[in-house]
Amino acid sequence: MSAPRRSDAGFTLVELLISSALVSVVIIVVGGVLVSSMRADETVRTVTTSTTDGQLVANVIDSGMRNSTAVAVSTAADGVSSFAIARVAGTSGAECIAWFYDAEVDTIFRRASPSAITAPEPGSVGADWIPLSGGIVPDTDGAGTEYPVFAAEGARGLALRYAVETGSGPTSLFITTITGRAPSTNVSPQCFP
Repeated sequence: MSAPRRSDAGFTLVELLISSALVSVVIIVVGGVLVSSMRADETVRTVTTSTTDGQLVANVIDSGMRNSTAVAVSTAADGVSSFAIARVAGTSGAECIAWFYDAEVDTIFRRASPSAITAPEPGSVGADWIPLSGGIVPDTDGAGTEYPVFAAEGARGLALRYAVETGSGPTSLFITTITGRAPSTNVSPQCFP
């Protein structure tokens, strides 16, 4: 009698190695695409957040400047931090609204008062100032010279020029000019000490 025959129903070692290599290549390609899409998603989220923060700051300043009758801008002793104040005509009378860019903490703050507001010292903004957004830095030209965050545009205009840093992603740049629309008047309070 002869020995029983082996069945040829299985895979050879070579076939298993080739199929494992092909599956590995597919997994590496799919994994690379997945990692790339996750990085792109993170970049989009970061840019969206910084753009939203920058637009929030511009909108808050725009709404404060909308009824302004006068504006003044000054630079702090550090040469980078800047202070802008506007006299605003409102339904309940005039008030002073001020914004302060503090370069030590990269934040723009806002404050409103029925009387004059003085600029705080950089790094020591009081609790009566409301932070609008952090990560704010001055825009720079090609030589690295910083533009002021606030600049006066005539008697009633305020120019804004700043970037919002995201840490790991690209920065979002904001450049705009806001002009007061209220009739020019010398109503009290006197906002400019």
